[in-house]
Amino acid sequence: MKQKLDHYVGRIVRLNQQAFQEICRHAKNQGEVLENCFLVAQVGRGVRQLVCYGANLRITVGVADVVFI
Repeated sequence: MKQKLDHYVGRIVRLNQQAFQEICRHAKNQGEVLENCFLVAQVGRGVRQLVCYGANLRITVGVADVVFI
């Protein structure tokens, strides 16, 4: 499974609308403004999880929540 997810590493992705809104909800409480553009850095330890970095944010999301740009 991990080998199939390795093609995401190094790619720029956007989150689907529902996942992005959920993250924005949490970020608003901390006073941050987010942009829906993330770099996939690695495959997470969980099944079908990707570790993504934004400008000042690190998130772990499922494969179903990302879309290639």
